[in-house]
Amino acid sequence: MLEVWWVRHASTDWNTEGRWQGHTDVLLNDSGRAEARCLEPRLRPVPFDSAWSSDLERCLETARLALPGRQIRTDRRLREMPMGLVEGLTWAEAPPQTRQAIRQWWKDPYGLPFPGSTESLRDVTQRIEDWLAEMPGDGRILAFTHGGVIRCCVWALTGPPQDRSWSLELGNTGIVRIRYDRARKTAVLVAHNDLSHLPDAWSRPPGQQVPGEQPQIPHTSEKGPERPGLDQEA
Repeated sequence: MLEVWWVRHASTDWNTEGRWQGHTDVLLNDSGRAEARCLEPRLRPVPFDSAWSSDLERCLETARLALPGRQIRTDRRLREMPMGLVEGLTWAEAPPQTRQAIRQWWKDPYGLPFPGSTESLRDVTQRIEDWLAEMPGDGRILAFTHGGVIRCCVWALTGPPQDRSWSLELGNTGIVRIRYDRARKTAVLVAHNDLSHLPDAWSRPPGQQVPGEQPQIPHTSEKGPERPGLDQEA
């Protein structure tokens, strides 16, 4: 059985500003570098057979800070979906016709390419499945990638998103663990959005509210218990 630890990259200024990043090679900000360093003691004791990353710098820098001195292999198939007409924009900055195109895309996100892009969610899922097919059938590997990619991996197990919503909270440096049983052609979600390595996980706002008009969920600055985690395995 193969267990993959999918890790979303740490924070960038564009994350903070709510901008679509896609293939734009945005660097981590200071907060993101601190988040990535918090991953290091979390990951250090885990015996990974290999570590992989998207070739975009926000993932690579997260990987290098989280696994200092460790070999990191890169693969373009671990990149985020290109965000077409809105790459670099916030929802508020998108023209009305672009917003409407995104609303239309959400009616069939697996069949339609993202507006101005070349990929649908089905295309993203397929390239990730192609990458997984080249991995060993047994062991444990680590993959630093992007929010959209990881959501596609989870949706492959749980079913697609509904009602123009990402439907899965996933913060920066959130860990998602999936076990793949090639013999039985099954997969199991073991943990989702594990942020136990971050001391302020409970005080953070929603990790991603794009693309589209989605309600902002109130959050509190009240500290949670020691080693807080979100939906992590007991």
